[in-house]
Amino acid sequence: MRNSKVKGFTLIELIVVIAIIGILAAILVPSMLGYVRNARISQANANAKQVHTACSSALTQLGIANKNLKKSGEAATINATNYIIYVPAATTGANGPIINATWESTPTDSVSAEQLDLVSYLGENFKGHGMAYFNPTTYSVSCALYAAGTGVAGNDVKTNAILGAAKTKMGNDNGTLTNSIGEVTQKTDAKNGSLYGVYPQGSGS
Repeated sequence: MRNSKVKGFTLIELIVVIAIIGILAAILVPSMLGYVRNARISQANANAKQVHTACSSALTQLGIANKNLKKSGEAATINATNYIIYVPAATTGANGPIINATWESTPTDSVSAEQLDLVSYLGENFKGHGMAYFNPTTYSVSCALYAAGTGVAGNDVKTNAILGAAKTKMGNDNGTLTNSIGEVTQKTDAKNGSLYGVYPQGSGS
């Protein structure tokens, strides 16, 4: 019987292969991270659109009920279009999941918790927190923000910090709303650890 010798890789060949793999990894990994980050931003933007639609639907119902959503003592000719509705993550209520949104400024007319329960619009598995900017005169939503998070609104520190930072880019609380959050701004903030969604995107860089 003839002995056959199996020849393996030499040390130099192994080093060359490992070097090639290292170079390919150095090229591909940053690109893959960019794709993952962009996918997460797209998902957050989709969630912001969902918040926008949900708040628009709820406000339409309040408009039909002829509710006055302006602050007590606010001038009839109010020019501000950036009143805010805060949308928390879904929680469990006595009769099932609820998403009881809250006003930043209490409106003149009382609005029941049921009228601001957005679970029927967002679904009982909605996770994260949102903010919707609306005009109290026309009941129309101008834009919305979203950040992932499962904590109770006001207690989810990281999520609130992300939304708070994004909020400063949207405009003054009591002045004209200026949405300056564009694609570049979102990507830059995401690289710095502040990933959020906005709908619609602003014209800013």
